Amino acid sequence: MKTLLMYERVVPLDREQHRKLHIHQGPSRLAFARETNSMLMAAAELPLAALDYPCVFVPAGDTHSLVAIVGLRDKENLLIDADGNWAEEHYVPAFVRRYPFVLAEQPGSEQMTLCIDEAFDGIDQTQGEALFDAQGQDTAYLKQLQQFLLSFHQDMVSTGRFAKRLAELDLLVERSIDCTIQGEKLTLNGFKVVDENKLRALPPDTVQELFGSGALGWVHAHLLSLNNVNKLGNRLGQRLQAARAAAEGGEPHVTH
Repeated sequence: MKTLLMYERVVPLDREQHRKLHIHQGPSRLAFARETNSMLMAAAELPLAALDYPCVFVPAGDTHSLVAIVGLRDKENLLIDADGNWAEEHYVPAFVRRYPFVLAEQPGSEQMTLCIDEAFDGIDQTQGEALFDAQGQDTAYLKQLQQFLLSFHQDMVSTGRFAKRLAELDLLVERSIDCTIQGEKLTLNGFKVVDENKLRALPPDTVQELFGSGALGWVHAHLLSLNNVNKLGNRLGQRLQAARAAAEGGEPHVTH
């Protein structure tokens, strides 16, 4: 399983070069995230994301990242429709909401640089939210955006510590998903989950440590989220059924 980065031409936001830029949703809406079956996410998002998606851990160098699975096949996000809209009443990960912006770390420095993907189709010279005012100062929109990005970055740092502690306690084990949807056999692997038996075997002082840091609540949300695989299976089944009906020239029939 692989998390596809959605950025194409990332450049630092420049007060002079980008002074007249405005940002709006863009004609393709969230289509930029259509070809990724998992989304990086922060542990702080688990209480909401765990209601809709399986949330698992994937190896990332010498640590692990937390991701929400949004598709059962490679390069397919089951939550985005043909018009580029995210499924209604489903949590939209901050990883998606921050696009086309991102904070980049400067090597050897704690300072962050605000960057923008110039390939985003929602960049305009007149329509949408202005980034800078007539005097070249940050607009309220840009200030709010910077705070959101900084909070997300800090949450991701906390997520890294969370995943590292789980790995230190030897709680993460490899898992795979095997299923058959509309006759199509699928296998999703390359991720890890918390082993419930190992979790229950932890000494009381370690459990108290996890509880006190808030990590235990995140762990339980992660475990509950694994039941959402069936929801993804249903969405894929409906998509395959609709595609088959379209190929045969008929109307799709969706069961609820």
